[in-house]
Amino acid sequence: MRTILLICAMLLSASVLAPASWAQDIAPGATPGQEAVMVPVQIDLDHAAFALEAQSSLVEFYMSFEAATLSYEATDQGFLAELPVSMMLVRSTQAAMSDSPEEPVWQDDLSLSFLMADTTGMAEGQHFVHQVRAAVPPGEYELQIRVPEDPSLDRVGVEMRRDVLVPDFSEDGLVGISDVTLASSIEQSPDRDNVFWKNGLLIRPNANQLFGSGLNTLFYYAEVYNLDQVESSNGTYTAFAYLSDANLPQPMAQYQRRTSRTLRSPDVLVGTFNIRELPSGSYFLRIAILNEDNESIAEQSRKFFVYNPAVERESQVVSLEESFETSQYARMTEEELDRMAEHVDVISTDAERRRLRSIRDQDERRRFFMQFWTVRDPNPNTPVNEYQDEFYSLIQYANDRYTNSFSEGWQTDRGRTLIRFGTPTAIDPHLFDRGFDPYEIWEYNNIPGEGQAQFIFADLDGFGSFELIHSTVTGERKSTNWLEEIRK
Repeated sequence: MRTILLICAMLLSASVLAPASWAQDIAPGATPGQEAVMVPVQIDLDHAAFALEAQSSLVEFYMSFEAATLSYEATDQGFLAELPVSMMLVRSTQAAMSDSPEEPVWQDDLSLSFLMADTTGMAEGQHFVHQVRAAVPPGEYELQIRVPEDPSLDRVGVEMRRDVLVPDFSEDGLVGISDVTLASSIEQSPDRDNVFWKNGLLIRPNANQLFGSGLNTLFYYAEVYNLDQVESSNGTYTAFAYLSDANLPQPMAQYQRRTSRTLRSPDVLVGTFNIRELPSGSYFLRIAILNEDNESIAEQSRKFFVYNPAVERESQVVSLEESFETSQYARMTEEELDRMAEHVDVISTDAERRRLRSIRDQDERRRFFMQFWTVRDPNPNTPVNEYQDEFYSLIQYANDRYTNSFSEGWQTDRGRTLIRFGTPTAIDPHLFDRGFDPYEIWEYNNIPGEGQAQFIFADLDGFGSFELIHSTVTGERKSTNWLEEIRK
């Protein structure tokens, strides 16, 4: 068992100030004489995968422990919190089979120690951060973390499970981007013995992906592979990094970075964004690799959160009344409005769905749809809305390909996946495999906030109606034992 001593959060420079309602009560032992309160240890988890060698990828696991939920004992050096943590990585298919023993692909037992000079000065939301690296083959896994119960310290046991997708970065000829590490700080350092050291940098990850309200700079780290496959007349490429609202695809005008870089493989991308003026909400950091024709040849993205209670979000209400009166929306019939309402449900946010359901006036519905498409227009200066055109092109494509005797193509699982996530990078059909129902595997190189992703559709009833039976995307149906489900 390894023992790792982490000094106080001020030395780590990795604490995050969160709203008071998110902080926990200080655990027993924080101050002498304080009444004992059983508080589970609060742990935030994150991970990122990078290329390593032909058969393995490097996975970094980031853990953030909320200081106020730890138990402290007074020592000569200060107040010490000791925390045993067991980590285990098992294949997802194995974890789903309750009768099968879980043989870990990787495991580690940690004995963490956190020292604070004085717990009375503990800041709300203060965290200790740790990082562990593992070399594992590409695949789908489940990370299992356990902190044992200890009644003598009034510590409640904690068990956590998280899905982990480890991409295969060894594909020849394809430019690829690693996962993105979001960090609270990145600085140059020669200290190779530091747990956060990598490629000459100290990268302190932000495991809960929360920024703002005291942590106003978003740092990011990523790696680009196979750049030697890029044709360039001047030996350079462009790295385009930008922020976008989680519900909208286009870049925010004031949060964009274009950098011309020398072609070398691998290449390390490091950058920052000042998010002091971003309103509270969910966002994506997106990175695109562009060739000399300004074409995207690889993309990656990472979701993060901002808490800035003092920053007000600007209203996006369309105020051009003259534009509405002359627009296509002003002439829409009730039937057309109902049809569009069904279509946009595929890509609407929860707030937009609630708003649309609450509208009773038909003219107000027309204005709602104009607003809906206008805020998604990637280039408002052009006479067409490229996003809306692409959306309806995908609906038409889905209707042409996937319509059956029960549903229009856009209403099927394959159609809705196509419309929501775009055209898959590859489709692997298995329509005549002996002993199995017909099925298809859809692969995506990059889905915002998910990275590489997979969808499995199967014709379970034999009528050509392929339904989604498994996906690696958060919120979609998941069945890691899907192959057994389609076995005849």
